[in-house]
Amino acid sequence: MSERKKAEKGFKKFGKRTALLYAGLVIALCAAFAVAKNAAAFRLTPKEADETQTAAPSVKFDASDLAPYTQSSETTAAPTEPTPTETQPDEQAVVAQEDGIARAEHFSLPLLSEVDKPFSGGDMVQSKTMGDWRVHNGVDFRGTVGDQVRAVNNGVVKAVYDDVLWGTVVEIDHGNGLVARYCGLGKGSTAAVGDKVKINDRIGNLGSVPVESADEVHLHFEMRQDGTAVDPMPILES
Repeated sequence: MSERKKAEKGFKKFGKRTALLYAGLVIALCAAFAVAKNAAAFRLTPKEADETQTAAPSVKFDASDLAPYTQSSETTAAPTEPTPTETQPDEQAVVAQEDGIARAEHFSLPLLSEVDKPFSGGDMVQSKTMGDWRVHNGVDFRGTVGDQVRAVNNGVVKAVYDDVLWGTVVEIDHGNGLVARYCGLGKGSTAAVGDKVKINDRIGNLGSVPVESADEVHLHFEMRQDGTAVDPMPILES
């Protein structure tokens, strides 16, 4: 091989090595530049570093920050309860009694019929059935067996019993010491003890009065004020 060819061959080898060297240097410089750029992007200034490391200030409660409480001058009125409407029997006024029985102002008749025998007021009258003379402490209202007998006023049934002389009897407390005896009712047809009745409520059906069986069918009706027999008619007609 000639010297010239040897020189050309050596020059080519040197060129290749030089090219490789420059390429490696360029790659190294590019990598260093990229690292430096990224570091600069994430580097904080001293001022920024101080602000990042400073904790948020704590919040303290100060009562003076609150507005003083003042009670509203507006007051809410208590709801007014509606006044209950009282149901008055037969639209009659009701009279309050000391014993708790609210009695209607006016009385009604136990039977809507004529009086067959009046109250004797202590005088002796002849008994057709017994064949003697005796006082008549009630009023007899003529009727028919089965007629409805009604309460003369509001009250409470105090007694129901069968009497050999007066038949089935119902006693009703009408308040203020006034007690009525309804005699001659049909057995088993009456109101019960303790029942609260209102004026004109049915308390039984008409039956018979054994001690006055010779008379026409009737209701023997008595009233006692504080235990004393009184004439029922002035009360019933009041």
